Amino acid sequence: MVAATAQTRSCIGTRQRTFAEGSKEANLDRVLLPMGANFGDIDNDGFLDMYLGTGSPSYVALFPSVLLRNRDGRSFSDVTASSGTGEMHKGHGVAFADLDHDGDLEIAFVVGGATPGDAHAFRLFENPGHGNDWLELKLVGVATNRAAIGARITVTVEDGAGRRRAIHRTVTSGGSFGASPLQQHVGLGRGARDVAVEIYWPVSRTRQRFTAVPINQVIELREDSERFVPVARAPLPLGRRAGNGNAGGPTRGR
Repeated sequence: MVAATAQTRSCIGTRQRTFAEGSKEANLDRVLLPMGANFGDIDNDGFLDMYLGTGSPSYVALFPSVLLRNRDGRSFSDVTASSGTGEMHKGHGVAFADLDHDGDLEIAFVVGGATPGDAHAFRLFENPGHGNDWLELKLVGVATNRAAIGARITVTVEDGAGRRRAIHRTVTSGGSFGASPLQQHVGLGRGARDVAVEIYWPVSRTRQRFTAVPINQVIELREDSERFVPVARAPLPLGRRAGNGNAGGPTRGR
């Protein structure tokens, strides 16, 4: 028997420190059946998108996976078809990571049902890039746990039009059934400049602020240090051979 479906609900935080129902405004008022889900910024615009691995243990349960692009923090649009990330087989663990070290996030997707007869190959969707700037932060805790889990990050940046914004992240592995790297990838949009990073460490209850942070690279920040350290990474092409395309379907969500 297929599990009963239910409409997706989106709760939006208010200034009164409560939540309000916002599914219709966010374009999420639809029936979905995810078994695994995670979040990541597929186009480096600073807003977290989501990929839903759908399905249920039943053999007859066929629910296509869904990639939802975040439109400026206001609503989501379904870019599954245009991005080439659709998958009809059962979806489980989802992770976002810059696997080829080119500054954008790939989607790693564990596919297949709960029984051997419903198994399927792993999926890897390589991101072709979207031309936006980015920053990757490797936090190292000292008083706080070394992995910096629970640390809160605020990145402030000015875009090419002179508008300043704040982007917030918390060090965590992400959603259910899948774990993204603890190293935090932050999209900055196009023409990013005047970037600053503030870290709140939950155990020591201290804050660090770094200014004039360079873009389009990985930096390491330690809880006990007043300086950040650039981290060099060699490119890691994902299975490209002459005449072949990407290793997986491209994430071209727009």
